Amino acid sequence: MDQAKEYLNQTNGVQYEGITSLLDEFEDEIKTMRGTIMDIGCGPGNLTKSLLLPKFTKDTNVIGLDVSKNMIDCARTINKSEKRLSFEQLNIETNKLPAEYIERFDNGFSFFCLQWVHDMKLGFGNIYKMLRPGGTFISSQILSFGIYPIYMRLAEDPRYKEYMKDVLHVINPLYFDKTPRATFKKLLREIGFEVIHCSLRKGIGGYDVNDDRRELLQSINPFILRMPKNMQKEYLDYIVNESLKEESVLFKPSGNSTEEDQVFDVYNLFTLCLRKPMR
Repeated sequence: MDQAKEYLNQTNGVQYEGITSLLDEFEDEIKTMRGTIMDIGCGPGNLTKSLLLPKFTKDTNVIGLDVSKNMIDCARTINKSEKRLSFEQLNIETNKLPAEYIERFDNGFSFFCLQWVHDMKLGFGNIYKMLRPGGTFISSQILSFGIYPIYMRLAEDPRYKEYMKDVLHVINPLYFDKTPRATFKKLLREIGFEVIHCSLRKGIGGYDVNDDRRELLQSINPFILRMPKNMQKEYLDYIVNESLKEESVLFKPSGNSTEEDQVFDVYNLFTLCLRKPMR
């Protein structure tokens, strides 16, 4: 996801409620956190600043991490006045984690991001290495979303398949698992984590204006910028229209001819609270 401007326009509404709820749920754990905190998949950093940073005392620093240079550049620009907040580019799926990241962080978070990690053992293994002993990691990540089956169909379409060869890299690998929660917990424990909490629950995102939903689907799509300009609109139109046919999409008629109907996307979400044991 490199479309920082479009993503910035959408995250305040779509993710705000989910992140707020997660922070409230683990309020007791968060109250004890100090030192250096990581936010993996921080994007443009707007929610790192508005939701995460205020949870900590003034002697606590937060470092936002993201694989996208565009996101990090945007985050640094819009948050440059905040002394306790900084941003660094890092691929959490790297096979060669830089030495400076080993046990650098006292605690960590990630919101609506880790579904993008294709090699979960490698990604969560790096998170484990980055935490100091006793560190807590709290996250939410999407397991299934209405656009996944559409991506799979489009990846076989002769018009688009050459741009979507890595389609499986943007779908949570546990999406295809018959017992995703059990498989995930087993993987996390094999890495070394103490699994304090691992639940699978429903999430919902609503849109008062259909154009907002279209912009969100564009902002999280990694394939569209690879395509010629004259192909992009047709491709996005197809995704938007087909997604409305999915069972996971709900409608609420406005009852007013001057207003648009509301659209709600229902998705399945993993919620995690992990701890790296003390030595």
